Amino acid sequence: MIIPKPSVCIIGGGNAAQTLAALLPHQGYVTRMFAPYMDQADQINASLLEQDGYMHAEFAPHNQPNGLIKGKPMLVSKNPADVIPKSDVLMMPLPSFTYTSTLTDIKPYLHEGQTLCVTPGQGGFDWIAEDILGPELLGKITIVGLMPMPFNCRISEFGKMVQVQELKKHYSIGVIPAAAFDKSKLLIEDMFGGSVLPAGKGTFLECSMFPINAIIHPSRLFTLLSSWEEGKELDENPLFYEDFTSEGAACMDETNKELIEIGKSLTAQGIPVDIPHIFDWLACYVYGEPKESTLQRFFQTSDAYKGFRCPLIPGPSGKGFVPDFTNRYFTEDIPCGLCLYKGLADIAQVETPKIDEIIMYCQKYMEKEYVVDGRLIGKDVGETSAPQKFGIQTINDLQKLYYP
Repeated sequence: MIIPKPSVCIIGGGNAAQTLAALLPHQGYVTRMFAPYMDQADQINASLLEQDGYMHAEFAPHNQPNGLIKGKPMLVSKNPADVIPKSDVLMMPLPSFTYTSTLTDIKPYLHEGQTLCVTPGQGGFDWIAEDILGPELLGKITIVGLMPMPFNCRISEFGKMVQVQELKKHYSIGVIPAAAFDKSKLLIEDMFGGSVLPAGKGTFLECSMFPINAIIHPSRLFTLLSSWEEGKELDENPLFYEDFTSEGAACMDETNKELIEIGKSLTAQGIPVDIPHIFDWLACYVYGEPKESTLQRFFQTSDAYKGFRCPLIPGPSGKGFVPDFTNRYFTEDIPCGLCLYKGLADIAQVETPKIDEIIMYCQKYMEKEYVVDGRLIGKDVGETSAPQKFGIQTINDLQKLYYP
C-alpha cells in the first residue's frame, strides 16, 4: 500500500524557498507557497508563467539529485487563507527576525495535526511560537527545528532558477512534542534523504544553542574587521570561506567553547543539554570532514561554501570597502544568536568574555545596546531573541518549560 505524501506549504520567497518549490513537487509533494513579503508572490507567479508553471533548480554535480530539477507548485499566494489551511506540513526556511510577523500572519489558519518545520530552527523559535500562538494552539500542532538549512543556494533568476551548491545529507532536529520525533524524522528523510539525529537530547532549547551561523559569521567578521576603523576602507572584499583565516577559526573555537560551558552549567543545574563543537557537528557529521582536519581547512576547501563574499559594500572613495552593518550576519546573528547565548549565560552564571567582546563591538556600529557591564541588560534587549525577552529569567523558568 502506497501512503500518500503530505501536502506542503513553503513559507517565504527567498533562496531556500524557491529551491524547495522546485525540489518538493519534483519529489511528489503537492506544494503551495505563501510569499507574504513585498510583491514576491506576484513576481514568482509572473516568472512561473514563462516556464509553464515550473520552478527550476540546478544542483551541483556532487549532489544527489544533481543537474536540473523542475517542480510545479500548485499555488503561490500572498494570502495565507489560500494556502495554509489546505497544507499538512508548513516549511519555514526563514531568518529568525521574521518569526514573529510570519507566525502572526498564519495563526488564524493553523489547525490541529499540522506540522510546522522551521529551518535552521534557531533564535528561540519555540519561545516566540508560544508567545504568538499561545499554549493551546501550540499543543495541537507539531513543531520541528531542522538543522542545518538543507541548501547552500542562490537565486540566479528570481522566480525561475536557483543554483544549488549543496544539498546536505545529515541533519539534527528538535521536536515538540517529543513523541512526534519518529514521524518528523521520517518526513525529513523522505524530503531530503540522508540521516536524521536528535539535536543533542532533542529539545528546542538545543536547537537554539547549536553552533551554526551565530558561531560562524560574527567570529569571521569580528576578526576580519580588526584592522578596520570607522572612516577607513578595506582594500578588498575577501571570500568569506575560501579566505578564512586562522584568527577567524580561533575566535570561532573560543566562542563555541563558551557556548559549550553554558550548556554544561545548565546541565549541572537540572537543564540537560548536549551542545557540540562546530567542528565535530557541522564539519564532521554534516559534511563528513576527516577528524584530523581543522576548522580553517574545512571552511577553505568545502565545496558547500564556494564563492560567497563578505558583507562589505563599496566605500565612499569607490576604491575600497566598508562593513554593511545592516546585513543579516549582523542584524540576525547578533540579536537572535549571540545575545540569546548571552542571556542563557546570565541565567546559568557563566562568564563569556569572547561573546561579550563580539557583541559589544558590533552593537556600537549597529547603534544598539545589548550588553552593559558584562550583562545582557541594555535598552535594546527587547529586540533580541534572548530568553529574558520572554520572561525567562531563572533556571526554574527553564525547568518549567522543558522539564515540567
